[in-house]
Amino acid sequence: EREEMRPIVNTIVSGGETSSSQQPGVVLGKPNAPKSAVAAKYNNCGKKSVSFAESDELLGGSIIQQGDHHGERRKKRDGGLLLLFSNWRTAYAISLACAALLAMPFAYMAGYESATTSLLHKFGVAPVPSTSVIGEFYHDALTGMFPDGIPQWPLDINLMIITRHQNKEDYQGFHAIKAVFPRAEQTWGVEPTAWPKHIDEAEHAVSNIRNINARNFADVNKIASSKDRYWDERRSAQNLVGVPWIDAIDLREANTGALRSERVGLSHHIGCLFAHMKAWQNMKDLGMNKAWIMEADGLLKMQEYSNIPLWAMTSVAQNLPEDADFVLLHKGMDKFCGTDGSLCAMHSTFEAKNLFDPSDRAMLSFRHWPVEGSEAGLQTYIVSERFVDKMQEFLAAHGSDMIDAFLYGNLCQNEYKSQEDRGKLWAMNYMHQHAQKAPYSSADERGLKILNCYIVAPA
Repeated sequence: EREEMRPIVNTIVSGGETSSSQQPGVVLGKPNAPKSAVAAKYNNCGKKSVSFAESDELLGGSIIQQGDHHGERRKKRDGGLLLLFSNWRTAYAISLACAALLAMPFAYMAGYESATTSLLHKFGVAPVPSTSVIGEFYHDALTGMFPDGIPQWPLDINLMIITRHQNKEDYQGFHAIKAVFPRAEQTWGVEPTAWPKHIDEAEHAVSNIRNINARNFADVNKIASSKDRYWDERRSAQNLVGVPWIDAIDLREANTGALRSERVGLSHHIGCLFAHMKAWQNMKDLGMNKAWIMEADGLLKMQEYSNIPLWAMTSVAQNLPEDADFVLLHKGMDKFCGTDGSLCAMHSTFEAKNLFDPSDRAMLSFRHWPVEGSEAGLQTYIVSERFVDKMQEFLAAHGSDMIDAFLYGNLCQNEYKSQEDRGKLWAMNYMHQHAQKAPYSSADERGLKILNCYIVAPA
């Protein structure tokens, strides 16, 4: 059945009269979005485990008992044969040892190829998917990248690919990524120009933000301290009207539920914001402590614009800084680190290893975020569960902007001016009143950073 949307609400304008002609006059949506189907998918999926003791009983017990049944007969037989064959068996053992010593140089020469082959057998090499699955563009790209087959690199991190509904290029990009990293799973993108179609995806993206907004308005002291001369009187606990950018979902056309006409020009950026918010909500629903999030074209963007070999991602995910909220995986921000890297202070270094080729190694580093500059593009990054909590709290309190540039040039560089400023509700338009560039470095030296962000670069 089609879910009922929240009834249309008219806001009150000055004089106590109701107006349907004012721009912010219509509020649509649902105050509490249903729990994600993605989360439900993972419920009741318990697995029965068998202990080592149970395994011994199941597999070894019957063999031991069978051996005991014939024990006496075997002792008599072996005793008779031992004397007859003891001399030649000793000589045979010595000859085998000598043969092994002679063969060692040849085994050493073939060792590298043998080791590599065994690793390939262990982790697997997959053929490049057909053009009917990934299209000619991705087929040619993957064939060029992996002429001998695609290594199936293991990952100990969840990988989510943002894929728009009924978008052929996104589907092809997703399957190309999954061919390289089999752990990849889809998370749906959001297309505001199609609203109200798939509006449930956008509602899921803001489901917890609605809850946080309602909680904020239940705090009388917080609201009282937040109401300054910049306060938007449209804000309330019942909806997200007045929360910059986020309120696009609640200020749609009254008759059709479509995106408001004056926002169509920003539809791409609104869709990008909601798609990434949905991926973050998926993380919360599924209880992930960290996740690698990639847009459908992210694989080739990494190959072209990244300092990180694809095979190194296993090591990157295993060595994340403990306080990392956000880790960028392409080199868009490297240009702001300075020629000597001094504007991106070193945090830590680690050795990345190619599990398919033991000789292929690289020293990589995590560097603190640049103190100046901004960039665009959220094609590939890693976030922690702490990032999701911080971002949802921030977005509910202050709203957003173009999420990529806003994240790079503000949230990753700024710190709150005080703990009091952290606790107030203010629109991001007035961030300069409550936050500032971290004065010394992008490390969280005063405990007031909005987000702890890092880039990955060669050591």
